[in-house]
Amino acid sequence: MLCQESQLDELIVEALAEEAGQVAVPQARDIWDKIAGQLLHQEQPQPKGLTGWLIKRVPTRAVAAAALVLAMGVFFFGAASEAGAFGRRLFSVVVDFFAASTAPQYGDVGISMARRTPPPPDAPPPPPDWPLATGERVVSLDQAREEAAFAFKVPEYLPKGMALDIITVLRPERINQYFRTTDGRRLVIRQDYIPGDFAASSFFSNAKVQKVNIAGVEGTMITQRNPYTGRDSAIIMWFADDINFRLEGDLSSREALRVARSLK
Repeated sequence: MLCQESQLDELIVEALAEEAGQVAVPQARDIWDKIAGQLLHQEQPQPKGLTGWLIKRVPTRAVAAAALVLAMGVFFFGAASEAGAFGRRLFSVVVDFFAASTAPQYGDVGISMARRTPPPPDAPPPPPDWPLATGERVVSLDQAREEAAFAFKVPEYLPKGMALDIITVLRPERINQYFRTTDGRRLVIRQDYIPGDFAASSFFSNAKVQKVNIAGVEGTMITQRNPYTGRDSAIIMWFADDINFRLEGDLSSREALRVARSLK
């Protein structure tokens, strides 16, 4: 019995030695690198919460795929962000360019030179600084009465310091009167003779409207605020005696209405 057990032990030892001889022994450097990697992994704190749960339950390949998708998304988002940032920089440069227009900078330049001979003493006055329409001629009051196709009206009341500057004829049916004050305020009275039917429309921004009475005729007064100067200008429109009136100027609504009611 003891002899059989001894023989069995010898057979087992020989089998194990043969199997061990077939096992490839790794290099010592590889073993130490693996041990160091395991120690480093143990020292790093494991993520908690949703991230830790995903790492424990999601397969390694899925994690790798998700990481790849995330990396691509970050790349494209970064590229889009860079493009947006470039657009903002370009816009900012344009804004700064126009905002800093007072500083010397390169740009388009126009230069003009002229030599003029002074007019003789009896020459007519230069054209007025009013924005006259094409074909609008500056005439005297008597000439306007001769050329007009209707008996246009002139104001009997004007604000203090205001006087007639010029009067123009655009056509026999259109007479314009331009007034100004010494401090630069202006007033324009336009009269169009329309004996037949007519239709007209106007548009005003930043304005308020009210109905007014002018010699028994209903009119419309518009008070318009200039957003740059903060000042109001008054406009009155009405129709009477086949004449379409429009009074417009740097006046208060009270002054403008008083001028309109004084037209005779």
